[in-house]
Amino acid sequence: MTILVTGARGNIGARLIPALTRAGQHVRATARDITAPGLPAGIETVELDLTDPVGAEKALSGVESVFLYPARGGIDGFLHAACEAGVRYVVLLSSPASFEAHEHDHHIGLIHRANERSLEDSGLPHTLLYPSWLATNAARDWAPGIRATGTVRLAFPDAQFTPIHLDDVAEVAAQLLTRDDHRARIQVLTGPESLRLREIVAILGEELGRGPIPIETLTRQQALDARPPWMPESVLEALLDAEAAAVDVAAPVNNAVDRITGHPARTFRAWAQAHRTEFASP
Repeated sequence: MTILVTGARGNIGARLIPALTRAGQHVRATARDITAPGLPAGIETVELDLTDPVGAEKALSGVESVFLYPARGGIDGFLHAACEAGVRYVVLLSSPASFEAHEHDHHIGLIHRANERSLEDSGLPHTLLYPSWLATNAARDWAPGIRATGTVRLAFPDAQFTPIHLDDVAEVAAQLLTRDDHRARIQVLTGPESLRLREIVAILGEELGRGPIPIETLTRQQALDARPPWMPESVLEALLDAEAAAVDVAAPVNNAVDRITGHPARTFRAWAQAHRTEFASP
């Protein structure tokens, strides 16, 4: 059986590929540019743009299951090619932003909903994966500030989320792609505990061995003014709306990771222990 993993350089795809190969599966990986660094060694790779699927037939030849990374743009052409190639099952990495209040009708939610609609309309059997707050958000959002000033800037430090370890998301996806035990229409995945953002920062400080990391509390407008150039304003608006709604509200926790993989969900502390170098000064 060949399993196609799209978005092979992505946070989940890069972890899913070794999980599948350890299980003895044949993996074919795709990326828009297979000459750029970052693809895993020893894996068959095919150049593919999901939104302009020239060459999709080659990528899908002999493929039984597909891990589908969310795309910004229409994926109908790729899904049609998948149907024609005889693909039997798809796991789509989506986001709770597609259904949650304050997000489903904003930029991020609309992108994910469009992918979900296309997959539903294709008729392909599938499972939608909804992982909670990704532990890697801590590195994406806070590492530059920690390296530069030793502080974290937050508009809503008491917003609560359930950080999920990306290895758990990848292992769930691997189980779904190779076994039919848990192939529900959706699987909502969470970490093991609801934490305030300030608590996540505190754990990070402990694991970095640098003591408490000071938090600079921002107003909403200050957070918008400090928007990093790579983040669209509409995306930051939606994220701030979600944080505001989560202040002092416990985030849901479930046992999906344990139920599907057979082991408890990893903690944010475990992620921080393994990723200390991402916060270290050059």
